[in-house]
Amino acid sequence: MIKSISYKIIIIISCTTIIKDLDKNYNIDELTSNTEKFLREKAVYHTMLEVVDDINKNNVDTSNILNKFEKACNISLATNIGLDLLEDASVIIDDLTNEEKYISSKWKWLDKKLGGGFLENGRSLYVFAGETNIGKSIFLGNAAINMASQGKTVLLVTLEMPELIYAKRLCTNITKIPLYQLKSETATLFQQLQEYKNENTNAKIIVKEFPPSSITCNHLKAFIKKIVNKGIKIDALVVDYINLIHSTIGNNTYERVKHVTEQLRALSYVFNFPVISATQLNREGYEISDPGLKTLSESMGLGFTADVILSIWQEDTDKELGVIKMGLMKSRFGKLWVC
Repeated sequence: MIKSISYKIIIIISCTTIIKDLDKNYNIDELTSNTEKFLREKAVYHTMLEVVDDINKNNVDTSNILNKFEKACNISLATNIGLDLLEDASVIIDDLTNEEKYISSKWKWLDKKLGGGFLENGRSLYVFAGETNIGKSIFLGNAAINMASQGKTVLLVTLEMPELIYAKRLCTNITKIPLYQLKSETATLFQQLQEYKNENTNAKIIVKEFPPSSITCNHLKAFIKKIVNKGIKIDALVVDYINLIHSTIGNNTYERVKHVTEQLRALSYVFNFPVISATQLNREGYEISDPGLKTLSESMGLGFTADVILSIWQEDTDKELGVIKMGLMKSRFGKLWVC
């Protein structure tokens, strides 16, 4: 009896020591999400064993099987019932009086229409929409550099061109050395990049290439976690471009692109950063002024999901002058406008 009590005391002391040594610096949302996933997977596994056992006993009830799997897949650790509009009025007032933080796009007219720029705490998806070769990648690259110059770390995921080609384009933007002259002016390029680095000590742009249609949003999420685990905080995600992300869900293009858009926007919630991407216009949107939402290519589900959609277009005279015009197809943060 004494030995049994002593053994229990040793276990309690050991457990207490282990708990004290646990890392207290963790993301509660990520911990909850991972725990939910673990519990669901275990529940599905045991449900499968039960179903196999029932089948072996010739006891097949499809309705009961469906209920078991639905119960396993719907395990949730969420305890927050939501915002009580009347009881939590002070929370609403606090949110109204707190100044929202933004990452400036460095385009004054765009910042003004968006209320300050890209939302710093995420929960937002911004999409540039334009016809082929209109300059979507240029806008995405400029946005990445403009955000990085504010001491931010930007992850730029390219699904359309190699890392080094994209990097050379970014170098041209920073140094103003034409792309075709970079090879002959490597010494000047290196010097100007060092000067930019010294002037923007906290600026960081990580360019990562993936083959087109080879990764899902879950793959992208896992890759971002690897970066975060190295101690690097990502302040903004730029993806070139949204339609080249693969989806295993959906029976047609509409459903697949809609799912990808929803999952990409969800990443802005998980990691608390804004996501900026691009998409194509359909044939109706080619060579017209101020294209609308109906000209989005492949899926209107993208238009329904994204928070801000910016149209990019050129008229005949604009092409000669090298001018690109932009309009706002949709915004949850301001009024529709054209400039």
